[in-house]
Amino acid sequence: MARRYSRSLKYLVFQSQSKKSALASFVDQWAELGHQWLDASKVRFDVIDGRALEAFHLWGGDAQFPWEDVPAWKTLDAKGFDLSIWHDEQLCGLCYATPRDSRVTIKIVLLEGCSDGKHPLKGLIAALALGAIDAYARVIGCSRIEIQEPRLEAVPTYERLGFSYDEQRRLVISVEGT
Repeated sequence: MARRYSRSLKYLVFQSQSKKSALASFVDQWAELGHQWLDASKVRFDVIDGRALEAFHLWGGDAQFPWEDVPAWKTLDAKGFDLSIWHDEQLCGLCYATPRDSRVTIKIVLLEGCSDGKHPLKGLIAALALGAIDAYARVIGCSRIEIQEPRLEAVPTYERLGFSYDEQRRLVISVEGT
């Protein structure tokens, strides 16, 4: 008998599977490259929960984004994808993306790396988040990833990852292109 999940449970399963798949892919690629400066086995993906929010507050400085709102957004948006990116016990990045009502595009609404320039995943947060969102987009059938309201200083990073502006001036990448 086929398993039937409630709508929200189905997307939680999709999100978990996507995180596991993207992380395994990263670890494999890192090993193939032979980099020694990072123990990729200590990288993990999780949800944005109370523990992640506590670790986020340890970053200090002014909060750039409303991360405390993400758990509430998740209750209203079953397809919303929240991601905390850790190296061992250190929170290195946070991301929230959602397709909202779209069947075509998933939007990266918030993406932020730790303000400590010495954290172990410096320079990798956007790529790690993109890998996880790409895996999720494939599972839910989206064909495009968009950066919602990109910060100007982050645009070159997104462009290095393959994003470009479309005819409506949206910063996008096709899922096939990731």
